[in-house]
Amino acid sequence: MKMPLISKSVVTAALFFASLASMPELSDATSLKGAGPSSERKSDSSPRAAAPTKKEIVTQYIHDCRTKPSKEGHCDKLRKDAVEILKEDLHTLGSSANRSYMPVLVDIFKSEEPELRIAAADAIGMIGPQDQDVDLLAPLTNDPVPDVRRAGSQMILRGKGNAISLLGQRTISSKMGLTPDTPPDAAKFAMPVAPDSTYLFDSGDTSVGRLSYVAKGKNDPAQFFKAKTKKGPYKWEEFRQQYRYQLKDEEDAMDQAQRVATKQFEQEKPPDPTNVQDFTEYMKKLQSVSLAGQSGRAYLDSYQPNLYGTPTVYVLEERQIGQRSYPTRYVVLYQDQAFRKPGYRLSWMTVSDDAIKVAQVASLAEEKEELARKKEDEALKKRQEALDNLTKKKDEQEKSKFKKGQADLEKELGF
Repeated sequence: MKMPLISKSVVTAALFFASLASMPELSDATSLKGAGPSSERKSDSSPRAAAPTKKEIVTQYIHDCRTKPSKEGHCDKLRKDAVEILKEDLHTLGSSANRSYMPVLVDIFKSEEPELRIAAADAIGMIGPQDQDVDLLAPLTNDPVPDVRRAGSQMILRGKGNAISLLGQRTISSKMGLTPDTPPDAAKFAMPVAPDSTYLFDSGDTSVGRLSYVAKGKNDPAQFFKAKTKKGPYKWEEFRQQYRYQLKDEEDAMDQAQRVATKQFEQEKPPDPTNVQDFTEYMKKLQSVSLAGQSGRAYLDSYQPNLYGTPTVYVLEERQIGQRSYPTRYVVLYQDQAFRKPGYRLSWMTVSDDAIKVAQVASLAEEKEELARKKEDEALKKRQEALDNLTKKKDEQEKSKFKKGQADLEKELGF
């Protein structure tokens, strides 16, 4: 059994699942277990039909079912069998720990079959990603299918090296499922997206007003957003300080909304677990309620320097709500250290003006108390300075008087 022949067979067959226009013929060895078609055929001449080889199963699916609906006739079973055969081959390639198969395994991510992409991620994890693989593997962690992203995250965590470790911190995925996610339309939230940007599935949440992107190639989105800015740029910490009460009002309003949503959800009766569809929807809603509010937004707004460098904020819209002016739409630009590209996060207010006004009542009182403390501190500081000046002046007078007395005494004594 020759591994190079096997790897060619695997990638060729898997890419057929990607519906590419032209592909070379399958090699004689489709499965890593067995030495070709002859080893798997029955040697007797019984009139009973011989069991198909693994190569024949994959070939039959490609030729007979690839362009047909999976539910048509025997195609559903053929697809499942073919995918299982290729998954087994991919895992065997990974268990070889041979880095020469990395390009083959990366090519599998072109397949339309999520299960094959997951198997390829597992195989790459077995081989062990290294720092030199970061540029090749980083795009694979942003797969539209949640389960593939989770496999990609696990793949990265099994690697070694500083760059790989950084990518692992950046690509944590908690969502599950085989249904592809669709990038949200930022225009629905009146947020602009810079040209040539790639949406990051696990770094955004419209429920808390956050969507993240990286620039394609070496494009810098800064110029795009500079032309649209109303205020700024601010350094991230400067922005947080400048609008600290406004941001706190928004956080408090979101926290209150989450408490209400949680209480309402707790009153709902869970569906029968045997009803898979309803129970799945229930669990998705539970996850959404659990992750909403401050916790989700706090994570997205953490901006660790090792991952994001020094972020810069451009305020795209500022609006008067009650007694304060709020940055209702802004963008945070940064250098995505893990993806090695410029990135940015669109941010907008998701709570109503009325909710902000309710939260504003408490923060206005807090701000008033803070201003009073500042005035008191300033008055105390001035009194202390006056006392220090008086003490200093008195000390100088005493010192001058002492020197004069000493001089007079010396004069009388004839010194």
